Amino acid sequence: MAYKLAAFAGIIFRLSDIQTFKLSDNFEMKTKLISLGLIFLAIGCTTRQQGERAADEMDDKSEVVSKSPVVHESLEAIWKYDFNQQTEAYEVTQLRSVDKETLTGATIENIINKAWPGVQIEFIKTSNDTAYVSIPDSKVLTQQMGSAGSESFMVSTTFSFTELKGIRFVSYDFEEGDHAVPGVYNRNSWDENKITIIFQKNLS
Repeated sequence: MAYKLAAFAGIIFRLSDIQTFKLSDNFEMKTKLISLGLIFLAIGCTTRQQGERAADEMDDKSEVVSKSPVVHESLEAIWKYDFNQQTEAYEVTQLRSVDKETLTGATIENIINKAWPGVQIEFIKTSNDTAYVSIPDSKVLTQQMGSAGSESFMVSTTFSFTELKGIRFVSYDFEEGDHAVPGVYNRNSWDENKITIIFQKNLS
């Protein structure tokens, strides 16, 4: 737009050189100055409007991200699972240590629900070496998070519940979807990904 206005200014100046009417030099100069002022005013308005539009677009994007159900609040989590692009390896990292003697299934449920606000779980019970978990509304997990997001949830949640004393398996009950399947999982369920496990004591 600014380029077009500048070109338009050039046209005005060239037309002003055509002596169609016998104008005084002062009047001709005033006409040029007025035209030039109007052009700069239009350029300023256009630039300001473009800046306001860009700011509005950034605000809209920020709002979408803040409302996204897929956001993982790692500050609340015990374990995090992702792909390290530098090492080209899958890593599950212990973000903080826990006291296995006092840790309960209800505590893990609360931690997971805060870490994954879009996927709310219900801890049912523990029996022998298995923790039982239900996900009443699994649409976000199975349909909206993609394969990577769903796997990250499943791995980190499984590692979290197997922090419970004597628990080696987690049984999930939810409606199957494109990206996640219910069943019994343990820490070895993703061995094909050659996961690197990073414990709290190994963190710098």
